[in-house]
Amino acid sequence: MSGRGQQTAEKYLHIFFASLGLCLNLVIKSRDMKKTLILICAAGWLLSAAAQDQPPRRPDNIGISDFDSFKNNAFDILDESVKLKTDATRIDNDIKNAGSILTNFSVDKIRQDIRALRGIRQSSEALKEKVAGLDEEGKTLLSNAKNVNPRIKAPAATSNTNRSLQGLDYARKNLQAVADLVQNNTKILVDELKARGEDIEQ
Repeated sequence: MSGRGQQTAEKYLHIFFASLGLCLNLVIKSRDMKKTLILICAAGWLLSAAAQDQPPRRPDNIGISDFDSFKNNAFDILDESVKLKTDATRIDNDIKNAGSILTNFSVDKIRQDIRALRGIRQSSEALKEKVAGLDEEGKTLLSNAKNVNPRIKAPAATSNTNRSLQGLDYARKNLQAVADLVQNNTKILVDELKARGEDIEQ
């Protein structure tokens, strides 16, 4: 398991045991069965919501080139989308921490951040095209997964392809978040340069 996959698994276990402990504590303290069941259901919903917020983990290869290639391409895109979102969020946090006035930002820093955001936007747009290109391939593979040879690998082929498509969906959401961060923060930084009477690089 990769480092990121292990961290994700550990996080799931932490959430699971925390929720389990909460449920047991509620059962012990509450004598009202109806209220207890409601609280248990609420804890389960919180666990489910937390799990859904995590990207799927890259599965192992199954030894069938078409399926392995698609799976690895999909998860490479997912990994890159996570990186782009992390980079865009870092700049976003810097701006938020500065408040409504960016006087602590030097002109050089503002220009560097604008260039970084533009680079993130270009990479994000290229990645978005790759996601669109893989969608149809994934649907075709999924429809053919039950017919792979040897047939014993059909369940793994189906599972891997489903997980890969989930990874693409997660990447698509990341890229939309990146687009919003880039657009909003580029405008803020460009407006700041204009307010200082600085030229804007095209």
